[in-house]
Amino acid sequence: MGGRLAEFMAKYGERGYAVLKAIIEEASSNWAGFKLGDFSFKGVRSRLLQWGLEYNPSLLLARLEREYGVIETSYRSSNQHWWVIVDRRAIEEALRDYEGVGEVLGEDLRLKALKLQFYSLEPQRLLSLLRRLIKQGRLGAHDKRLLRKLAFEEIPLLVDFLEKASEYREELSSEIRLAEEIMEAAERLVTLMAGEQGHASEYAFLRGLAKSGEKSLEGEL
Repeated sequence: MGGRLAEFMAKYGERGYAVLKAIIEEASSNWAGFKLGDFSFKGVRSRLLQWGLEYNPSLLLARLEREYGVIETSYRSSNQHWWVIVDRRAIEEALRDYEGVGEVLGEDLRLKALKLQFYSLEPQRLLSLLRRLIKQGRLGAHDKRLLRKLAFEEIPLLVDFLEKASEYREELSSEIRLAEEIMEAAERLVTLMAGEQGHASEYAFLRGLAKSGEKSLEGEL
């Protein structure tokens, strides 16, 4: 593994990978709010918790700043700490290298990467959102925008996960079940909306995505 972060990744492995991935995803997010840098400690910590990783990233963040110089503090107070990314290319290269090593050394690292990717989609949030819309019955303008974002941005990623997860049916059994619940809820919402509005074609794209996720695991589950 080359690059300036090779030593960091060799030393911290999965934890280092998760922190770097959280940094990039936080910096790339478009959430509304007043930002004092590319990412914050709270944001990184929150993403790690979403992925089921309950450790404090403060030590690794400090080393990424002081020893490797790929991030730099942009704001700090008694209850906030923000950084800017100094060398995004180095971080992205380290992530690619780590994911690539998994294919060479065995399936374990790839499996861990799949879990991180799955939980980065916040699956419980997706399921709760779909169930709320189903219970609500009618979609307002805001809800339609949420559904459109879900259909074109998040459901395709979930389908991609299901296709890859079929290789790890036993190891990812709980994640697959949760993903299936989300796909079933999405199809139920499509059916409900199409029946209510009298034209299924408007929602055919989402139904097709849901079906493709089911077909990817046909005969596996």
